[in-house]
Amino acid sequence: MRPSLVHFAALLGGVTAAASATSALPQTSPPFAESITITATEKPERAAEVPATVEVVTAAEIGIRQAVEAVDLLRTVPGLELVQAGSAGKQTSLFSRGTNSSHTLVLWNGIELNDPYLGGFDWSTLSTDGIERIEVVRGPFSALYGSSALGGVVQLVTRRGGGDDTHLGRAGFEGGSNDYLRGSVAGGHRFGALAVDLAGHLRRGEGEVRNDFYDGEEIDLALEGALSDSATLGALVRRAASDVGIPYDYAGRPTLRREQTFETTSFAVPFAWTKELWHLDAQAATTATDLAVSDPDDPFAASRAEAGRDQARMVVRRSFGDDLEASAGGDWDRQEVRARDAFSPGLSDESQRTWAAFGQLSWTPGPLRVDAGVRRDANDVFGAETSAKAGVVWAISDAWRMRATYGEAFRAPSLADLYYPGFSNPDLSPEDSRSYELAVEGGSGGWRTMVALFENDLDNLIEFDFATFVPQNLGRARARGVEGSLALRRGLVDARLVATWLDAENLDTGGPLLRRPQESASLVVYARPGEWTVGGVLRYVGARTDFGDVALAAYTTLDLSLARRLGGRWEPFLRVENVLDESYDEAAGFPAPGLGFRTGFGLRF
Repeated sequence: MRPSLVHFAALLGGVTAAASATSALPQTSPPFAESITITATEKPERAAEVPATVEVVTAAEIGIRQAVEAVDLLRTVPGLELVQAGSAGKQTSLFSRGTNSSHTLVLWNGIELNDPYLGGFDWSTLSTDGIERIEVVRGPFSALYGSSALGGVVQLVTRRGGGDDTHLGRAGFEGGSNDYLRGSVAGGHRFGALAVDLAGHLRRGEGEVRNDFYDGEEIDLALEGALSDSATLGALVRRAASDVGIPYDYAGRPTLRREQTFETTSFAVPFAWTKELWHLDAQAATTATDLAVSDPDDPFAASRAEAGRDQARMVVRRSFGDDLEASAGGDWDRQEVRARDAFSPGLSDESQRTWAAFGQLSWTPGPLRVDAGVRRDANDVFGAETSAKAGVVWAISDAWRMRATYGEAFRAPSLADLYYPGFSNPDLSPEDSRSYELAVEGGSGGWRTMVALFENDLDNLIEFDFATFVPQNLGRARARGVEGSLALRRGLVDARLVATWLDAENLDTGGPLLRRPQESASLVVYARPGEWTVGGVLRYVGARTDFGDVALAAYTTLDLSLARRLGGRWEPFLRVENVLDESYDEAAGFPAPGLGFRTGFGLRF
């Protein structure tokens, strides 16, 4: 019998009840620290109090899991599915709660990282160097952020002012299977009123077949200075580049010298001001990307796209006593592209512009919190779009909260959808969604749990029409499910169990949405006896369908790690990946790496 939403909810309910029964056991570990999020409402708040499902991956967890790539951490977040096309460094897509891979907004310190030309984001290019926390907000957020936040928002927030009281930062070096090498450094310091943070890495490796290499680098710089007791001004710079081998052509034939190069550079100037009950945040940012494919053996494979995005955003917030707060703001966005390939003359400065105004209200009458927001986007290509969002949080007790939310969201057609020569449609409309969620979460001392039920109704999905050979607003889909987590902290051991059940259906065909498994789960366990850290990550991903109706089998992977701190500064480590040597494809036709290892050391300085 196929598992149903009710059965899965009952299973998670049983896990919650079991966790409640353990709360009376002796506890030797400190309680969980309260996670802080700025993404859900654009101000620092306790994640448990906002009307949204928020996951915060802290710097402590990043260090314990020895995770150098953000994708490794996001794989164990409920409701998310990541698909990597083969070996490390290859194109990696994220699906949030069954929505498309271009439906998640990606931010780095408030700078949008989504590709200005294609609209999505390649997660293989994002590292954890210098990251203070990763905030994952699931559900629609167009009422606050506009386009692309249809399925959720993921934001990486960097450290400010360096490490702890005794160290400025950390350097690391590691190597492993398939000629893998990686060196990194991250650190910072406060020089009076000025905080300086710098992080970067170099990485290279080979894949499982010929011409499957990956070379990558990233450097990040953050400056923040106090202009006065009430105002700060900063500067943010991020540059990432990669060179990736493409082992097969579009027909599946081996290629010997085909490769893809990618460069992206972002610069932003943030400003913040506070005076009594008023607070203002503003940021201007610009991003440039350059994506090229070349093959000396096949000149018809060559292509190049140079794209850019300019943005400006301002939000003003005011408190009216302890139980009422209002905010209003606006932003401006301009995207442009120049692209060419062997079959078309190319694009010449095609662009689109968006102006937006938005407002939010938060009211806290007693144990309730009620939030509402609305946003109006005006675009010079597709017209105007209005998005609304509302949520209620009920503090049942000091330890338990229940929330219900409703949200509307949209994703604007990308520049590629609108203008790619011969295969585009300038008359496209935005993709739309309506989403609902009901959740409960809580805990006490050494345990916490969360269960959320959700439904996303998607309309006007942009799909390629083989009758006209251009994209059209043809698709309708529905994604509903339940996700849950249980975290335990007992003595020396930290453990977290995550499970997701998803029913993602193409309403036009009646079939499943591609690359979305119905069931997925993970178990993360770490123990810290003395100077040692030992742990593992067990993941299960259910069967799913890929392009061409290819059926991909379920798979289970196990990763193990061991580390020891020496003298408070050195930390050698060993990671063994895919211990079970499972053979599987996350994307059809692209075998995932088999059994492998990585070893190296970290140094605090």
